[in-house]
Amino acid sequence: MENDKIAAYLGFCIRAGKLTFGVDGAEGLRKGVYLLIADGTISENSKKALEKLREKFTCPLLWTEGVSLGELLHRPQVKAAAVREKHLASAILAAAEGDDKYKIYSGGNN
Repeated sequence: MENDKIAAYLGFCIRAGKLTFGVDGAEGLRKGVYLLIADGTISENSKKALEKLREKFTCPLLWTEGVSLGELLHRPQVKAAAVREKHLASAILAAAEGDDKYKIYSGGNN
């Protein structure tokens, strides 16, 4: 159920042009990122880059553990994405909260 909600919210982001695909795409952004989402199978170098981006944008980082990000986006090759719409980012975080398929990291002691 929650996967359907998150997939729908990500679809809204895509249609609104508020989702940037990939670590390299997110690195090119200067501001306006409210949530980073990454697949749990991403490489170690990409994990380090995402952590730096999380600090740069001071936004949460959502790891997908039980479901592939590519499946949620209907784009199998995508392993990371940046949400650039505040309300949709909040909705995605709310849907992921309490679901063991997702791990939210916002810095500090999480």
